[in-house]
Amino acid sequence: VIMASPGMMQSGLSRDLFESWCTDHRNGVIIAGYVVEGTLAKQILSEPTEITTMTGQKLPLRMSVDYISFSAHTDYDQTSEFIRMLKPPYIVLVHGEQNEMARLKAAIIREYEDDEISLYRWNEILNRVDFPFLQDVSMEVYNPRNTQAVELYFRGEKNG
Repeated sequence: VIMASPGMMQSGLSRDLFESWCTDHRNGVIIAGYVVEGTLAKQILSEPTEITTMTGQKLPLRMSVDYISFSAHTDYDQTSEFIRMLKPPYIVLVHGEQNEMARLKAAIIREYEDDEISLYRWNEILNRVDFPFLQDVSMEVYNPRNTQAVELYFRGEKNG
């Protein structure tokens, strides 16, 4: 068993191994997770009789091809519980379709709206007391577009 990336099989070790082994019926490949249209991984899920190698050569596809859903992604309930436990000052949502990320941002803001009010009140109280490590407990949620910078500001001493 070899686990090789990239999972879309467009290049790299996964593509090299696939091209070396795809002609032998004793071999198999398991696509584990989401695949993008136009990639080799997506193509072989439709069980073609042959594939085109990176060099343009045609090879028969004799190995077995299977798919399992194996994702490190969390659902909303898991993400929400994680946020509730950590109470982070910033949440940056990345790695998703823009409309879905906007919906997730709105849901998080809605769910923690009451918490934000109570956190804001705590903030008012704590600002009058000298507990700097407990101040600024409000939460900001960002969902930037790809390559868009997000500036986050932290107060206090940082240890690493």
